[in-house]
Amino acid sequence: MSDQLSRANRIALSADLAAISLKVDEAIGRNATNPITRSALRDIRESLDELRAKIDLLSKSSSLLTAREREVLVELKSGATAAAIARKFSVTEPTVKSHMAAIYRKLGVNNKTSALAEAVKRGLLAK
Repeated sequence: MSDQLSRANRIALSADLAAISLKVDEAIGRNATNPITRSALRDIRESLDELRAKIDLLSKSSSLLTAREREVLVELKSGATAAAIARKFSVTEPTVKSHMAAIYRKLGVNNKTSALAEAVKRGLLAK
């Protein structure tokens, strides 16, 4: 339920940013003769676009991993080994390694360090 609420909030925020961007575009058009104002408004528009792209990436990332893969990722962040994670979740070590391989594939990386960095970048883990 909270994942659905978070997704709905991100969609609403993205829509709000789109509306603000349109207002900035209109302001740029009205102030086309003042180069300083025009430059500042373009900077604002660029920042809005970057923020919207991050929100879109977060929306795509939030459903990227399964719940178990997210749990494994959290354990990896804490420094746990595959064997320790297997014991904690009462599964076999090959099962944990299978989850790790799926995480690496989905995040487009090939090791634990890169996976953790990419997960933080995508908002899947707190910094």
